[in-house]
Amino acid sequence: MAINSRDEKYYKAWMTHHTVSRRGLLRGFFKAGQQTQAGIEHQDIARRTGRPPQAIMESLFLRLCNGCGECVSACPYGIIAMNEGKAELQIEYADCDFCHKCTDVCQTGALEPQIAPDTGLKPMVSTSCLGRMDNYCRLCVMSCSQQAIIFDSFNQVTVDRARCNGCGKCKLACYHGHISLTPLN
Repeated sequence: MAINSRDEKYYKAWMTHHTVSRRGLLRGFFKAGQQTQAGIEHQDIARRTGRPPQAIMESLFLRLCNGCGECVSACPYGIIAMNEGKAELQIEYADCDFCHKCTDVCQTGALEPQIAPDTGLKPMVSTSCLGRMDNYCRLCVMSCSQQAIIFDSFNQVTVDRARCNGCGKCKLACYHGHISLTPLN
C-alpha cells in the first residue's frame, strides 16, 4: 500500500512527537518495574482472622503457611488452631503472652522473629460496656500491659491501635463479655 504525500507528512509529524529514545524506553521499563514492586509491597490483603504473633503480611502468610501444625503443637496455651489449612489464633480462654514458641518451630518462614509481635486482632468495646456507664469498671484498662485502652472524662473508651498488640488480655478480663477481638483491616 502506497502512502501519499499528505499522509506521509502527517505520519512524520506524528512520529517526531511520539518516538521514544532507547534511554527513554529503558527509563520507562525501569519506572514501571518500580511502580509494580511498590504496588506489590503496599497492596496486602486484609486479614480475616487473627494470626500467630509474628506472622508476616497476610498475602505472604497464606502462601508460606503449609498447614504443618507445628505452631499448634508448640503453643503452651492451645490458642493456635488450624482453619482451612492455615494457622489461626483463637483467643477465647487464654491470652497470648508472646512466648514465641510458635515462631521458633515455624520452618516455612510464615512466622518470622524479626517481626514485632502482633496478632492482628484489636478490641472492639460494645456500647453496653459497664465502664461506659460508670467509673467503677476498668478491668480492661487494668489488664492492658500496653496501656492501649483509655476511658475519657465522659466514660467513652478509646483503643490506641498503635499500642495494642492484640494479646487478648482485655477480652478475657471483661467477664461481662463486652469486648470482642476483630482483625485490623
